[in-house]
Amino acid sequence: MNRGSEIIYRDESDEIKKLNGWILIYGRKKVGKTFLIKNFLEYDVFFRVNRDGSILAEKFIISRINNMDDFSRAVSELLLADKKVVIDEFQRLPESVIERISTLHPKGKVILSGSSMRVIKKLFGSKSPLLGLAMQYKLGLIRPVNILRELSKKMDAMQAIELAPYLADAWTIPFYTKESDSEKVIYDLLKYSKFTVPSLVGEIFTEEEREFTKVYEAILRLIGAGELDYKNIASILASRKVITRADSSLIIPYIKNMEGMGLVDPLPIYSSKKKMYRLSSPVMEAFFYLADRYGFEDRDVSFEEARPTIEKLRNFAVQNFIGDLFASAYHGKKEYYVTPSKELDFIITVRNKAVIIGEVKWGKYDSNDLKKFVEKTTFIKAEKIFITKNKNEMKMDNIKIMDVDDILAMVK
Repeated sequence: MNRGSEIIYRDESDEIKKLNGWILIYGRKKVGKTFLIKNFLEYDVFFRVNRDGSILAEKFIISRINNMDDFSRAVSELLLADKKVVIDEFQRLPESVIERISTLHPKGKVILSGSSMRVIKKLFGSKSPLLGLAMQYKLGLIRPVNILRELSKKMDAMQAIELAPYLADAWTIPFYTKESDSEKVIYDLLKYSKFTVPSLVGEIFTEEEREFTKVYEAILRLIGAGELDYKNIASILASRKVITRADSSLIIPYIKNMEGMGLVDPLPIYSSKKKMYRLSSPVMEAFFYLADRYGFEDRDVSFEEARPTIEKLRNFAVQNFIGDLFASAYHGKKEYYVTPSKELDFIITVRNKAVIIGEVKWGKYDSNDLKKFVEKTTFIKAEKIFITKNKNEMKMDNIKIMDVDDILAMVK
């Protein structure tokens, strides 16, 4: 989240500060939970639970605690003294320790942070000692308004919008290299993190105490390679003998688990109960797409060879990012419309009513592009917005045309 002395402000911290009592902050590994706590929230003592059971401490009389009884005693004394205590990766604590700490509620203030969403749900289940004691807050990728606002201070509006989807995944920011060519920045980011993405996926599964099986990997890679329909995924896996038959019910539980891990996002389909799925992280999506098309993991793929594909992926990431930006601005939900003959880039709905239909043409456009947009959106009554890099003199009634400067004005 930081590069040198630069820190990207996250307005989630304002929402967290308004929560009273004990708090749980949870989310996928490497989305910036610890960084947010240390840089934007107030606390007296910070504890981090390691996988080996030891406790690292900051702002405390000792820097390491190896005995759980000592740790329980220390937390108890701090809470009884009305202190604010952070316990990072708290789900690694033995349940007996969590139960002992819970008996002190509502003394002091506890900020719990955890990466394993499956374990956290268990710890906040119906028989959990923490049930009803802490308000829960999910942290995801850096919000579009935050990342775009910060990047626009460092580069022109067009590049800020093109890189924002990728740098919104907090762990990528230290890998960022200054370059005027957005495609080259994305290529370098992927090239120099070839081992990071698979390792991060493996770490997420380890934290969730789940085995990264062949089925999980196959589904993850297919979604990353652009196959968003779970029925098609089931057919492909059946043809590869990864699952026994082409039945989507065999893979939905896997997809739901990955959704719970923060690896996969559902894509609601407008006026339908059906959903498609895509990877939550544009960086992971680009990595697995290149791995599928070029064997990116196993061989050196030149920038010149990968550039057309990276440009295609970037444009799709920009489309989704702008849709998310509009959903945030209108306090609505981003939905899709996909049929064999028609596809809309995004629809923003508020209380199930369409308010915005968006088309992203990331390049030059002409009157035919505007006419096609009108024709394929006549069946929905909503404001029609056509987004491009740079507006020209071309106009059309009932269409609002926006370019990079207009998009940037939304976040400023």
